[in-house]
Amino acid sequence: MNDAPLATVELTRPRAAVKVLRSYSVLIDGRKIDSLEAGATRRYALPAGSHEIGVSMDFYKSPPLTLALRAGETVCLECGEKAPLLGPGGLSLRGLGNAFGSMLSPNDYFYLRVIGPEATEAPAVPAAPAPEAASRIASAPRVQAGIEPMIFLSYRRDDTEHITGRIRDRLGMHFGDHAVFRDVDSIPAGMDFVRKVEETIRAARVLVAIIGPQWADATDRQGRRRLDQADDPVRFELETALGLELPLVPVLVRQARMPAREELPASLAALSSINAVIIPPEPYFAEGVKRLAGAIEALITPAAAVVPAAPRFCVACGHRLAPGQAFCTLCGQRA
Repeated sequence: MNDAPLATVELTRPRAAVKVLRSYSVLIDGRKIDSLEAGATRRYALPAGSHEIGVSMDFYKSPPLTLALRAGETVCLECGEKAPLLGPGGLSLRGLGNAFGSMLSPNDYFYLRVIGPEATEAPAVPAAPAPEAASRIASAPRVQAGIEPMIFLSYRRDDTEHITGRIRDRLGMHFGDHAVFRDVDSIPAGMDFVRKVEETIRAARVLVAIIGPQWADATDRQGRRRLDQADDPVRFELETALGLELPLVPVLVRQARMPAREELPASLAALSSINAVIIPPEPYFAEGVKRLAGAIEALITPAAAVVPAAPRFCVACGHRLAPGQAFCTLCGQRA
């Protein structure tokens, strides 16, 4: 379905009693790609392979954490200060010693650890490589993080431009700014629009089609319905996604209704049978976007494999026990 296999890194910063008003810088492959507030969780779509993750604030940093990401997996990370002066144990002699020790080592001030699922992780302080190995590492090309987003937003500017901006901002807060593509934000001046859109859809994990009241009936300057034109950008985006079998989420805003099959070109007929997410106006807008984020997560997160429970046996006679069985039916011993 996608040319570029992607994985997801979820980074959480627990709320602490110190520096609650300061944001951490999120570094991926040596580049700052986002800011992380206290109590926030961000998600980043990265190409499968090796990536170096870190956080920093001013001149304080975490030791770099190297992950070997597999396509389709989600790795959860947690970051924070190693020894804040406030908090459990912070005012003990050991806590004070850890706090001042971390302050004297700016490159080791923050912690960054995997909290699940497990990924291949390099040591926090790797051994120095041999000179020839170091030269190979330095010259090896690095995969740039955050180039390809995992969520593509499709919309009509004269129908839903303002509300699409609000949705994009909230999805950016949930998944990370670099995980969401919207044309006005993400296509540099001078770049071929059609080529960039097609490349991005091919690399995306899900397409969100934002449908307002004029989405299906919008016309061009000659009065022709845009959706009937082969070069209509919205039609091109949806046709590309459907052709790639990319997960597609229709989103109804401003009291819009889902277009009927007969209102759509034959190439978009499948859209009418896809369940839509409704985002209501205020004061329920935020809740609607939250439902949308949940629907996106359900589509991009691989289903966990069902692992059968290990068989149980009676410790007295060895008879096999049924799931939940409290006593052995052969010898009567408690399981």
